[in-house]
Amino acid sequence: MDGNKEKILASIEKGAEEGVDILLTPELATLGFGSGDIYLDKVPQNLDALEEIKKATKSGPSTIVGYVEKDDRGFFYNAAALLHRGELLGVYRKVQLVNYRLFDEKRYFKPGSSLPVFQLPFGRIGILICEDVWFPEPARALTFRGAEIIFVLSASPFDRGKIEKWDDFLRERIYDNIIPMAMANQAGVQDGVTYWGGSLVLDAEGKVIKRGRFLEEDFVVAEVDLEEAMRLRRRDIRVREVRREILEDLLAAYEEMME
Repeated sequence: MDGNKEKILASIEKGAEEGVDILLTPELATLGFGSGDIYLDKVPQNLDALEEIKKATKSGPSTIVGYVEKDDRGFFYNAAALLHRGELLGVYRKVQLVNYRLFDEKRYFKPGSSLPVFQLPFGRIGILICEDVWFPEPARALTFRGAEIIFVLSASPFDRGKIEKWDDFLRERIYDNIIPMAMANQAGVQDGVTYWGGSLVLDAEGKVIKRGRFLEEDFVVAEVDLEEAMRLRRRDIRVREVRREILEDLLAAYEEMME
């Protein structure tokens, strides 16, 4: 955990030197994903690390940090903290927890239930965490709330075809919503599990602007044109002509399915 904290602090310093507006870390970056019962034992240390990181953003870029949040009743969330100018500007809680194969998130975490958008000096941003991208609704909600870019924290283990599948899902969300996205994925080996890295930034048309190295850590800087999505939406109906009655019928269909 000390090593993770130092890497995040070093990245904030490097980001300040490079003049970046916002820095994105992977999912649960303070602890490392797949830490099992460490989530129960090391949450206070994880929160102390977040406090140190928060202070570093006073003179550094806005930073999105994956961490374990603890609420007033003592429940834990797989969360992302948005830090800005030495303050906690907001928190996003993962809404789609994973419980298959090596994942056991429901053992430790409560799911989030809201999809907020945050205002920063350069624009309005949305945040998603890993599995959230595999569902169309979260990215859609952020788009409706005026997000100009969506940042995704991930800890995706390597598997055959996984990299291509992630590229497909990110592009599906982009094509649906005409919005740029940036994804930071864990890299390296933890407890015998290999995480493939390959973090990437895509524009509002789904084209890759920059991609990080596979399987090893990297620091990727990319410039995104936030006005591009607005230009594209002027001649594309998929966002501006969404029909309320269809959304209501979708909810009705969901309720029928659950009966």
